[in-house]
Amino acid sequence: MTDLIDPVARTATTAEPAHRPSVLRRARTGFTRFRRTRPFWGALVLLAGAWFIASPLLGENLEFYTTVGVRSITPLLLAGGMAAAAAIAVVVPAQRHFPALVAMMLAVASLPLANLGGWLIGMVLGIAGSGLVFAWAPYTEKQLARFAERDARRQARRAAKRAAR
Repeated sequence: MTDLIDPVARTATTAEPAHRPSVLRRARTGFTRFRRTRPFWGALVLLAGAWFIASPLLGENLEFYTTVGVRSITPLLLAGGMAAAAAIAVVVPAQRHFPALVAMMLAVASLPLANLGGWLIGMVLGIAGSGLVFAWAPYTEKQLARFAERDARRQARRAAKRAAR
Protein backbone atom coordinates (compact mmCIF):
# COMPACT_ATOMS: atom_id res chain seq x y z
CA MET A 1 0.00 0.00 0.00
CA THR A 2 2.87 2.36 0.75
CA ASP A 3 4.04 2.02 -2.86
CA LEU A 4 0.82 3.52 -4.14
CA ILE A 5 0.92 6.42 -1.73
CA ASP A 6 4.60 7.36 -1.92
CA PRO A 7 6.33 6.53 -5.24
CA VAL A 8 9.62 8.05 -3.98
CA ALA A 9 9.82 5.53 -1.14
CA ARG A 10 9.27 2.72 -3.63
CA THR A 11 12.17 3.80 -5.84
CA ALA A 12 14.47 4.24 -2.84
CA THR A 13 13.92 0.67 -1.63
CA THR A 14 14.19 -1.04 -5.01
CA ALA A 15 17.03 0.98 -6.47
CA GLU A 16 19.59 -0.87 -8.55
CA PRO A 17 23.23 -0.68 -7.54
CA ALA A 18 25.05 2.21 -9.15
CA HIS A 19 27.65 0.02 -10.83
CA ARG A 20 27.58 -3.61 -11.91
CA PRO A 21 30.89 -5.44 -12.35
CA SER A 22 31.86 -6.12 -15.93
CA VAL A 23 31.42 -9.52 -17.51
CA LEU A 24 35.17 -10.07 -17.47
CA ARG A 25 35.40 -9.27 -13.75
CA ARG A 26 32.47 -11.57 -12.94
CA ALA A 27 34.06 -14.37 -14.99
CA ARG A 28 37.37 -13.87 -13.21
CA THR A 29 35.65 -13.91 -9.81
CA GLY A 30 33.76 -17.06 -10.72
CA PHE A 31 36.92 -18.76 -11.95
CA THR A 32 38.74 -17.77 -8.76
CA ARG A 33 35.94 -19.26 -6.66
CA PHE A 34 36.06 -22.43 -8.79
CA ARG A 35 39.85 -22.66 -8.45
CA ARG A 36 39.73 -22.20 -4.67
CA THR A 37 37.24 -25.01 -4.15
CA ARG A 38 39.04 -27.70 -6.18
CA PRO A 39 42.54 -29.22 -6.49
CA PHE A 40 43.05 -27.13 -9.61
CA TRP A 41 46.83 -26.70 -9.67
CA GLY A 42 47.55 -30.33 -8.83
CA ALA A 43 45.23 -31.46 -11.61
CA LEU A 44 46.91 -29.04 -14.02
CA VAL A 45 50.38 -30.42 -13.18
CA LEU A 46 49.02 -33.96 -13.52
CA LEU A 47 47.55 -33.09 -16.91
CA ALA A 48 50.91 -31.66 -18.03
CA GLY A 49 52.56 -34.95 -17.01
CA ALA A 50 50.02 -36.88 -19.07
CA TRP A 51 50.74 -34.65 -22.05
CA PHE A 52 54.50 -35.24 -21.75
CA ILE A 53 53.94 -39.01 -21.66
CA ALA A 54 51.65 -39.01 -24.70
CA SER A 55 53.37 -36.33 -26.77
CA PRO A 56 56.17 -38.49 -28.24
CA LEU A 57 53.50 -40.69 -29.82
CA LEU A 58 51.09 -37.98 -30.84
CA GLY A 59 53.06 -35.99 -33.36
CA GLU A 60 51.64 -33.21 -35.45
CA ASN A 61 49.77 -35.50 -37.84
CA LEU A 62 49.80 -38.95 -36.15
CA GLU A 63 52.40 -40.40 -38.56
CA PHE A 64 54.57 -41.76 -35.77
CA TYR A 65 51.57 -43.41 -34.13
CA THR A 66 50.68 -45.33 -37.27
CA THR A 67 54.22 -46.56 -37.89
CA VAL A 68 54.83 -47.80 -34.35
CA GLY A 69 51.79 -50.03 -34.23
CA VAL A 70 50.07 -51.73 -31.32
CA ARG A 71 52.93 -51.21 -28.88
CA SER A 72 52.25 -47.49 -28.78
CA ILE A 73 48.85 -47.98 -27.16
CA THR A 74 50.42 -48.45 -23.69
CA PRO A 75 51.71 -44.88 -23.29
CA LEU A 76 48.42 -43.55 -24.61
CA LEU A 77 46.47 -45.58 -22.06
CA LEU A 78 48.76 -44.39 -19.27
CA ALA A 79 48.40 -40.75 -20.32
CA GLY A 80 44.64 -41.13 -20.79
CA GLY A 81 44.29 -42.60 -17.30
CA MET A 82 46.28 -39.74 -15.81
CA ALA A 83 44.20 -37.17 -17.69
CA ALA A 84 40.99 -38.87 -16.54
CA ALA A 85 42.24 -38.82 -12.93
CA ALA A 86 42.94 -35.10 -13.24
CA ALA A 87 39.46 -34.48 -14.63
CA ILE A 88 37.79 -36.52 -11.89
CA ALA A 89 39.73 -34.64 -9.21
CA VAL A 90 38.54 -31.30 -10.58
CA VAL A 91 34.94 -32.31 -11.21
CA VAL A 92 34.41 -34.31 -7.99
CA PRO A 93 36.90 -32.95 -5.43
CA ALA A 94 35.45 -35.04 -2.61
CA GLN A 95 36.61 -38.19 -4.43
CA ARG A 96 40.14 -36.96 -5.14
CA HIS A 97 42.12 -39.57 -3.18
CA PHE A 98 41.50 -42.66 -5.30
CA PRO A 99 42.17 -40.96 -8.67
CA ALA A 100 45.34 -39.43 -7.20
CA LEU A 101 46.59 -42.86 -6.14
CA VAL A 102 45.75 -44.37 -9.53
CA ALA A 103 47.50 -41.48 -11.29
CA MET A 104 50.56 -41.98 -9.09
CA MET A 105 50.71 -45.66 -10.06
CA LEU A 106 50.26 -44.82 -13.74
CA ALA A 107 53.01 -42.19 -13.57
CA VAL A 108 55.44 -44.65 -11.98
CA ALA A 109 54.44 -47.33 -14.49
CA SER A 110 55.20 -44.94 -17.32
CA LEU A 111 58.94 -45.18 -16.61
CA PRO A 112 59.40 -48.65 -18.15
CA LEU A 113 56.30 -48.60 -20.37
CA ALA A 114 56.35 -45.18 -22.05
CA ASN A 115 59.67 -43.86 -23.33
CA LEU A 116 61.19 -43.51 -19.85
CA GLY A 117 58.04 -41.85 -18.58
CA GLY A 118 57.96 -39.12 -21.18
CA TRP A 119 61.72 -38.63 -20.85
CA LEU A 120 61.32 -38.53 -17.04
CA ILE A 121 59.57 -35.15 -17.24
CA GLY A 122 56.12 -36.69 -17.61
CA MET A 123 56.72 -39.15 -14.79
CA VAL A 124 57.98 -36.45 -12.39
CA LEU A 125 55.10 -34.11 -13.27
CA GLY A 126 52.63 -36.98 -12.86
CA ILE A 127 54.00 -37.89 -9.43
CA ALA A 128 54.07 -34.26 -8.29
CA GLY A 129 50.58 -33.54 -9.64
CA SER A 130 49.03 -36.61 -8.09
CA GLY A 131 50.71 -35.75 -4.78
CA LEU A 132 49.26 -32.24 -4.95
CA VAL A 133 45.80 -33.61 -5.74
CA PHE A 134 46.01 -36.13 -2.88
CA ALA A 135 47.25 -33.55 -0.36
CA TRP A 136 44.75 -30.83 -1.29
CA ALA A 137 42.27 -29.95 1.44
CA PRO A 138 39.19 -27.77 0.93
CA TYR A 139 39.03 -24.39 2.61
CA THR A 140 37.03 -24.12 5.80
CA GLU A 141 33.97 -21.88 6.01
CA LYS A 142 36.00 -19.43 8.10
CA GLN A 143 38.65 -19.13 5.39
CA LEU A 144 36.03 -18.71 2.66
CA ALA A 145 34.32 -16.00 4.73
CA ARG A 146 37.66 -14.21 5.12
CA PHE A 147 38.15 -14.35 1.33
CA ALA A 148 34.64 -12.91 0.82
CA GLU A 149 35.36 -10.08 3.28
CA ARG A 150 38.60 -9.25 1.48
CA ASP A 151 36.80 -9.21 -1.86
CA ALA A 152 34.10 -6.94 -0.41
CA ARG A 153 36.78 -4.51 0.87
CA ARG A 154 38.37 -4.48 -2.58
CA GLN A 155 35.01 -3.75 -4.20
CA ALA A 156 34.42 -0.90 -1.73
CA ARG A 157 37.85 0.61 -2.50
CA ARG A 158 37.18 0.37 -6.23
CA ALA A 159 33.77 2.01 -5.79
CA ALA A 160 35.35 4.80 -3.74
CA LYS A 161 37.98 5.38 -6.44
CA ARG A 162 35.27 5.46 -9.10
CA ALA A 163 33.21 7.93 -7.06
CA ALA A 164 36.27 10.17 -6.58
CA ARG A 165 36.77 10.52 -10.33
